[in-house]
Amino acid sequence: MNNFMKLFAVFVLFVQIQIALSQSNVSPPGTNLIQQLCKSNRYQTLCVSTLNLDPRSKTSDIQGLASISIDATTKKVKESLDYLTSVYKKIGGGGRGDYERYGTCMEEYGAAANRFLPAALADLKAKKYSLAMSDMKQVVSVPGICADQFAGYSPLPVTQRNKAVHDIADMTADIIKTFVK
Repeated sequence: MNNFMKLFAVFVLFVQIQIALSQSNVSPPGTNLIQQLCKSNRYQTLCVSTLNLDPRSKTSDIQGLASISIDATTKKVKESLDYLTSVYKKIGGGGRGDYERYGTCMEEYGAAANRFLPAALADLKAKKYSLAMSDMKQVVSVPGICADQFAGYSPLPVTQRNKAVHDIADMTADIIKTFVK
């Protein structure tokens, strides 16, 4: 076989491999699962970006992706709790009204971070999906409770953070809902 024939055979093999890969729609592991899981989520873009940010998602199954989502929600809740605590300290504790407003928000965010999210993760791992869903509903309600504390104040000092927590918690609840039959 001359050099031209060898080169031609390699070229044909290369083309066949390319065709096979394109027909099988090969993509990185986890990517299709993330797309499939997030497809029916109310926060589809947030779902895809949140899960893709975590390197564990590349090798996770659906339950692993749900755990990643709970972890991301926990991080966002803790960031908001830290923010509320720092603002409250900066205003020097303020008066009774500030104590009630910020204190209620800190208490609610603290319960979400320290009780409901760990419980949701434990329930998910134990395959107690209805309980995990109930825990997440509690977390989803926290931003609304916090916002109610600042009714009549404009602009609300926590609006963007509350929305971020609400959206990621609701996205996570949507993911867990896929397990509830």
